[in-house]
Amino acid sequence: MLANFLEMMERNDYVVLDTETTGLHRGEICQIAIINPSGETLLNSYVKTVNPIPLAAQQIHGISDAMVADAPTWNTVSEQVREIVAGRDVVVYNATYDRKMMHQSAEAAGMPKTDWKTFSWWYCAMLSYAEYRGDWNDYYGNYRWHKLSNAARQCGVKVENAHDALGDCLMTLGVMKYMANENATPEVDGIPW
Repeated sequence: MLANFLEMMERNDYVVLDTETTGLHRGEICQIAIINPSGETLLNSYVKTVNPIPLAAQQIHGISDAMVADAPTWNTVSEQVREIVAGRDVVVYNATYDRKMMHQSAEAAGMPKTDWKTFSWWYCAMLSYAEYRGDWNDYYGNYRWHKLSNAARQCGVKVENAHDALGDCLMTLGVMKYMANENATPEVDGIPW
């Protein structure tokens, strides 16, 4: 998986996507951002949700119902997303989760489900970073996952605007570029491992 991820990065035709949502299990997207390999913003938008944003979610990302009141709905934003990602490699830190939220946002809006994998190729930076780190977990039978902010710190990437879709895109890009550097040695608490 890591080899394919790094090969995809070499093509340099990917986008990095991140969302902020109203919940972890049953939720909707309330912010979405997409950047290119240079870190330029292709999309950064709040999304007006169908259902209110729970207080617990607001406490994590700081996005309130008032902030999304005049934002475009998922109907509108999903079309912009489709145009940007069509025919592209799409990198997300926890891709399965973000696609799930895209599906749930469409469902809440009464839209048909979009199979995003039919016209774009999705890569999970979280799983690739877990393999890069190499911390095997016998209990789960896979490499141990790391939160994005922890991965960023371990790679010397500045943790800034965490839990903001654009900020998380930029941190993901920093982690990706660190992994692509063959001479990179991740650090834990400032100590190379």
